[in-house]
Amino acid sequence: MKRRGAAAARAAAACVMAVAPLTGCGVRGSDVIEAGGPATVTVFPADEQRLLLFFVSPEGRLTPVARRAGDDGSGQAVGSGQAVGPPLGDKVLAALFAGPSDGERAAGLRTRLPRPEGRPAMKWSPRDVLVHLPLAVRDLSETARRQVICTVVYAEGGDGGAEVTLAGEDGALPPAHCDT
Repeated sequence: MKRRGAAAARAAAACVMAVAPLTGCGVRGSDVIEAGGPATVTVFPADEQRLLLFFVSPEGRLTPVARRAGDDGSGQAVGSGQAVGPPLGDKVLAALFAGPSDGERAAGLRTRLPRPEGRPAMKWSPRDVLVHLPLAVRDLSETARRQVICTVVYAEGGDGGAEVTLAGEDGALPPAHCDT
C-alpha cells in the first residue's frame, strides 16, 4: 500500500513541477512601450565618402552594396575625396558596369549588365538624370535597367525620388524611379 501511495505522491509532485513553469512568475502583461526609432548601423564613418551600387542577389532581388569612394572593387581609384553626386556620376557608373568585386561574387552577387564598348555618361539636373549608355537600352532586362536607375539615384545622394531616363544607341526609355 505504501508503494502505491508513494508512487501517486511522486506522480502528483511531477505534475505540479511540470505545470508550475506554465503559470508565470507574477509579471503582468503590458502594452508596447515606444522607446525611440529603429536601430541604425553605420556602414562607413560620416566623414568617409561612399558609393552605393546595386547588384543582383542569388534570389534575383536588387541588393545595395556600399563601397568606399576610392574602391571600385577592382583596386582602381574612384574619385576619393570628391563629393558623391554629379562629379562622381560617370565613375559610379563605371564601377557598376565593372560588376561585383571578387568578394561580392563570393557572396552570391551578380550583375545583369553587359560590358559596354564605350563609357556611360550622365547629365544631372535638380530632379532628373539623363544616363547615356553606349549600348542598346531596349535590350536590357528590367533588372539591368533597375540596377542602373537605382545606382544613379543613390549616387546623387538623394532619397530615391529622382527620375532617371536611360538613353542608348536605340533611343531613350521613359523616365523611371528606383523601385527596390
